Amino acid sequence: MTENPIGADSRPTFLVTGATSGIGEAIATQLGERGVRVVLGARTSERGQAAADRIRRQLPDADLRVVAADLSLMREVRALAYEVRDTTPRLDGLILNAAEARSGLVLTDEGIETNFATNHLAGFLLTHLLLHTIRASAPSRVVAVSSSIHARVKMVDLTSVATGAPLTPDSYQTSKLLNVLFVRELARRLEGTGITVNAADPGFVRTNLGRYATGGRRMLLTVTRAMQSTPERAAATPVYLATSDQVADVTGAYYANGEPRELTGLATNAKLARRLWAVSAQTLVSRGLATLNEMIAFGA
Repeated sequence: MTENPIGADSRPTFLVTGATSGIGEAIATQLGERGVRVVLGARTSERGQAAADRIRRQLPDADLRVVAADLSLMREVRALAYEVRDTTPRLDGLILNAAEARSGLVLTDEGIETNFATNHLAGFLLTHLLLHTIRASAPSRVVAVSSSIHARVKMVDLTSVATGAPLTPDSYQTSKLLNVLFVRELARRLEGTGITVNAADPGFVRTNLGRYATGGRRMLLTVTRAMQSTPERAAATPVYLATSDQVADVTGAYYANGEPRELTGLATNAKLARRLWAVSAQTLVSRGLATLNEMIAFGA
């Protein structure tokens, strides 16, 4: 069940995925402080409503609505997208924040590696399905939350994706590289449309993303907890990219601590970015999770 549809007035409206805790909730709160209408993407309605209640305790007049979907499942991504399309006449911004950090090979019941599905493919599909609404609201913005660990990835074999195999031994790390590649390719395809697309590095953040960590990684997260940034500080860069007039014309960029950062290595590989786009579309269409017409909405 959803709350009342958002009206078609001049107030900007943003959809934030993974908005029920950590960085996502902080992003939604900071947008609310700016008078923005926020659609909170949540795994469940209960978690979404709990986050909305926490935000309203700080901001009693916050204009919030909850939409629920498990973004590891493309059928639920589709349902969320159509709900947003049907109830939200304008969408000035899409902030792709939802993420998983699974260790080892964990497949969804659609046969897709979980980190790849949640951290990349969900945003890829959601952006396709919401393109008309985003384009109709232009100038508008898409922001993907990535991570500096993307730079550690030295090789990606995309041929394994369709079979459900992990991208690399550390598929979370690789999924953060895919976020950057997606941003750069999407920015290229949307050049001149009034839609900007950028990636945000939130830093080393104290969230529940490491809840599935085991062994050495869990120990590392524990001993470095005092060094980890707060979600509120981490949210500042994605909110800046989503709202600041100073970056209104910036697209295809990667920002950390509110400043542009130069990309290196695989993140600059335009051929790999185009290949990722093709493999992502093929994965969805071949599994009956998207139509060919939906996948060609952005052109070549």
